[in-house]
Amino acid sequence: MKISELVDMVVFALRALQERKARSLLTIIGISIGPIALIAIMGVVQGYSGYVIKQLEGLGQNLIVLVPGADYRMTERDLEFLKSLHGVEAVTPFYSIRAKVKQGAQSVEAAIYAVDMEIFFKALGKLRVEEGGIPPPGEPIAAVIGHYIACDEKGNRYYGVGDVLTISYFEIKHGGRLVERRVNVVVRGVLAEFGNAFFVNPDTTVFLPLSAGKRLLGMQEWSGVIVVAEDPVYVENLTRLLREVYQDRVGVISLVEISHVVATITAAMEFVTLAAGGAAFVVAVTGVAATMITSVMERTREIGVLKALGFTSSEVVAMVLIEALIMSLLGAALGIGVGVVAAYALSGKGMVIKGIHTIVIKAEPAITPELIGLVLLMTIVVGVVGGAIPAYKAARIPPAVALRYE
Repeated sequence: MKISELVDMVVFALRALQERKARSLLTIIGISIGPIALIAIMGVVQGYSGYVIKQLEGLGQNLIVLVPGADYRMTERDLEFLKSLHGVEAVTPFYSIRAKVKQGAQSVEAAIYAVDMEIFFKALGKLRVEEGGIPPPGEPIAAVIGHYIACDEKGNRYYGVGDVLTISYFEIKHGGRLVERRVNVVVRGVLAEFGNAFFVNPDTTVFLPLSAGKRLLGMQEWSGVIVVAEDPVYVENLTRLLREVYQDRVGVISLVEISHVVATITAAMEFVTLAAGGAAFVVAVTGVAATMITSVMERTREIGVLKALGFTSSEVVAMVLIEALIMSLLGAALGIGVGVVAAYALSGKGMVIKGIHTIVIKAEPAITPELIGLVLLMTIVVGVVGGAIPAYKAARIPPAVALRYE
């Protein structure tokens, strides 16, 4: 088939669609449902999962966090045991509380971590001190603050190196009575913007030396222990060993495991989305087939005239298939456009993870060339499959019969 003949067929197909505007438009809308579902849902799922995995990897694949249960208290004995394990590079306990800090006339929530900052910042290689530096362990009132403690989301600056920051938090006294406490710390360092992370959000955190846990915050028990493995290859065995030793007394959390879990959940969600989108595409095939069969029946006499003028059966098949493909491609374009808008609208709301600390994650959807290619391929299949039977029926119509058809 020559290019000029192909162009003529495309023009002919477009004119045929224009003659049946309402029916063609409804078919195109039906075809677009599959692309909308795939682009919107898979784009958001891939965007958030990629963001979470990237943040976990940025926190260090060699970290293991131990959080004691309500009936267990971790002591120096636990630290000695952890340090003796093969593959462990460093161990540091930490204290953690929720608090509020002032930003001008308003108060914002913050996480307070008292930890050995040299070990912690070394393990979390992606953390970067933008101003100042890490204070020595002997200064319990020296702090390193997150980007959104130093300034708000609009960029207004409230704290810098040398400023005094007041932390307000509630302490539980004997009998369960809550007492509000305020402590002042001096800012020694300001972190560059990081983004939400797993067990700590550096952007809204105030880091203090480990000694501040008792001396400044008045806490008597560690909130947990961070284990730094020499290499990520040791993490799996260490995690398994620690769970066997501590059982249900201590929660053992591995960032590598969480990355694997996120990837597994993402794969499952993508499969479900693909299945749902596939069902929509099956419906679209039916819609295309119904539209084209009706079109062939209405144009039986026209097809007979074309055959009488010299159109071959293969050219009639091509004409019908091109008409079906045009509807499919228009449906794909509509679906991709609406799907992209829907994906950004869904991801713009953010994902809230509630636990010990409430984390709000916002990530852009992953509208990748691979995803768009998959959608285009599936819509082309819709056009070919949906138009195949009507095209075959049109090609089998004898010219003499078609010319007598009313």
